Amino acid sequence: MALKAPSFLADAMLGSVARKLRIFGFDTLYIAHAHDDEILKMGIDQGRAILTADKELFKRVVKAGARGVLVSGAGDLEDLVHILSKSGVTSVDLGGIGSRCSVCNGLLEEKNQEQLKNGVPGKVAEQHREFYQCMDCGKVYWEGGHLRRIRALAESVDAKLGRAVAT
Repeated sequence: MALKAPSFLADAMLGSVARKLRIFGFDTLYIAHAHDDEILKMGIDQGRAILTADKELFKRVVKAGARGVLVSGAGDLEDLVHILSKSGVTSVDLGGIGSRCSVCNGLLEEKNQEQLKNGVPGKVAEQHREFYQCMDCGKVYWEGGHLRRIRALAESVDAKLGRAVAT
């Protein structure tokens, strides 16, 4: 039986990390404007690991017996590796990339151009045939140059995770 992938709740300081976790396929809520009490309650109620760079919030997470990861904020790559290794993730599944909306965390569904309500820009329609649409907010994605950068980041995370697991 495969282990269930961890789910996360990122506080206001970790928007960039939250987007990348979503792109990697991890269920990640991001709360930009909430009191620490609300973040703590939501993380516990939903069984999410609370991600923060706030040492005081992290102390409260530990005291409450909740799951959490304190990040240094040194950079997205380092923070992602730290979060995933602390959560028992040993590699990023490249197949999971693009399964969640980077904006709202909704699940993406494959669509063809005719199925899209608002269509796509002309040049994009000429160059691409596969599209993915968020089932929650409707944002449309396609395989562009950004995906190469995301895959490269995933490979860097994997390489560092491999070293983290080995030590």
